[in-house]
Amino acid sequence: MIRGFSLGESPEKALVFFSSMLHQENRPPNNFTFPFLLNSCARLSTLKPGIQVHSHVIKFGFDLDLYVSNALMHFYSVFKCINDAHIVFEGSLVRDLVSYNTLINGFALVGKPDPALLLFREMQDFGIQPDGFSFVALLSAFSSLNESRIGKEIHGFAYRKLCSIDSNVLLKTAILDMYAKCGLMDLAERVFSSMPSSKTTAAWSAIVGCAPNGETEAARTMIGQMDQRDVICWTAMINGYSQSGMYSEALELFVQMEDLGIRPDEVTLAAVLSACAGVGALTFGERLHRSCIEGELCSRNVILSTALIDMYSKCGNIDSALDMFHRIPKDLRTVPLFNSMIYGLAQHGLGESALAVFKEMELIGLRPDRVTFEAVLSACSHSGSIEEGMELFRLKSNVYGIKPHMEHYSCMVDLLGRDGCLDEAYDLIQSMPFEANSVIWRALLGACKLHGNVRIGEVASEKLTSLEPNHGAHYILLSNMLANTNQWEQAGRVRKLMEDRGIQKPPGWSYTELQGTLHRFFTGDKSHLQDKGMESMLQDMTAHLKSAGYVPDTAEAVLDIDEEEKETVICYHSEKLALAFGLVNSTTGETIRITKNLRDCGDCHSAFKLLSKIYSREIMALFWQEWYKLAGMVQILSVIDTLVKLLTRGLTAEAEGVFHEAIWLEIGGMLHCLGGTEL
Repeated sequence: MIRGFSLGESPEKALVFFSSMLHQENRPPNNFTFPFLLNSCARLSTLKPGIQVHSHVIKFGFDLDLYVSNALMHFYSVFKCINDAHIVFEGSLVRDLVSYNTLINGFALVGKPDPALLLFREMQDFGIQPDGFSFVALLSAFSSLNESRIGKEIHGFAYRKLCSIDSNVLLKTAILDMYAKCGLMDLAERVFSSMPSSKTTAAWSAIVGCAPNGETEAARTMIGQMDQRDVICWTAMINGYSQSGMYSEALELFVQMEDLGIRPDEVTLAAVLSACAGVGALTFGERLHRSCIEGELCSRNVILSTALIDMYSKCGNIDSALDMFHRIPKDLRTVPLFNSMIYGLAQHGLGESALAVFKEMELIGLRPDRVTFEAVLSACSHSGSIEEGMELFRLKSNVYGIKPHMEHYSCMVDLLGRDGCLDEAYDLIQSMPFEANSVIWRALLGACKLHGNVRIGEVASEKLTSLEPNHGAHYILLSNMLANTNQWEQAGRVRKLMEDRGIQKPPGWSYTELQGTLHRFFTGDKSHLQDKGMESMLQDMTAHLKSAGYVPDTAEAVLDIDEEEKETVICYHSEKLALAFGLVNSTTGETIRITKNLRDCGDCHSAFKLLSKIYSREIMALFWQEWYKLAGMVQILSVIDTLVKLLTRGLTAEAEGVFHEAIWLEIGGMLHCLGGTEL
């Protein structure tokens, strides 16, 4: 019965039957019982049942049994608890080919190719010869790292060791996948062409590699060679487009799949929700939630729940994300689920809420991983919680033994930089045990622009130029920083240097969604303005801003044109075009959501605050992976009223708390625009 449940659609029933066997029938388990039980646990969404089974393994004395040990290693590997799997391996008195293959595959799953290679060599030293599964696991470990040289060596060794691999479809698929992920599409297509059968499996594996490497045409060609395009093939293509940032194309492909009557599975839905998150397609994501992911399925399926939380958060609807999170039973909540929720709260500047979710995660016994700390440090950065961030950075290493990664340092540099502690941020970079990457130096340069620190900003710019000499965004950041500090001559030199080197500024685009359809706008592109309503709205926006006494901030506009032309240029920024489109197609009280691929310019950010009030719309704007909620007049008046009442009663501390909470709504800046005073 336990074996049947472990292989069937309800693996949790194997655990129920095992409990009944122990307590009601008083029948002890044997070494055949535990492998099936652990296989059931590996198929569940939570780690806890498997740990309980492990305790029973020890209790009944089967911890040294070869088959049970292999099953334990498989279970821990599935949940990426590779240290626990390794402990089981080291404690085994007898090891066979399955033992080594299981642990090699475990290291592959967590992206640790070096230990996998050491194990591969060790097994041969002990006289255990690798089989096809050994090579599949090893290729998987190296393919994600784009290690084509080592991949080629493994391919050659497999051919010599196994004599012939033509009939081993699984191994040839792994080889194909490795070449595709390394961008070696000529070799991938050669392997593909040599496969006489089972091309569907091989083709979708190659497709996953094609699209993220920009080889979308090669991916489509391979799809065309397939006799039947199943859900796996479509999912791989959708996921490939999404991973390469081609979110609109991914959604279009899903619509084609639906039109053909192919029903998506949970992997497809997760990939599509990821594409929705990438481009801010909230209506599209909501439709998926309603039509494809029913209530009970959603609350019990942690993979889909996590994808939905990520989608709602990144599309600017944090309330729905929180509602989704709270509907999931506590015993089904996983580390990735908490990570997604903490990241979402971070994007919305809700640092205190993110810290509360982090503490809840600790209270229910889940151990945070390095991604958790990336999320919670990011939350501290976005909300300005510098003391909490410093404490968590220490906690990560001292309590949880997690070594600092590049992403952790990046969050800390961003945290210190936003708070104006630029010298401390620079010193932290200098103390890092490895060389800082461009993300860290870009965060420092952005902070220097914000606080007008040209001295450190120029150092950061030099580092960025050496790391990414042809990336136009670095030059623009430096030029804008110099312009903001009235160093016009130096700013002009930076722009001239860009021109001389033929370096282009990255194109700015913004998305907004209308009735489930995405509309993209490029800076300076007037093709959408054939709609007279948009042209009229842009003129109306400009007139209203002038009437309110607003003075455009043209410091970051092109330098070699006069002031009037600068005002015209910033009028056609992509986010302003998207807002004009949203205003034309919405009514009073509605929310307009805009997603932009670059940092927002200061003028657009300030203008949006006033325009939200003028047109009585709530504007949710995603700039550089951070949501800004720009409140309308109703919210502003409510905050002003509350502040006046508290200050009248002498409750200064409480008033300050209300003011700081209003800052994430961007009301704080609006109060200054309306002539308010600081507390």
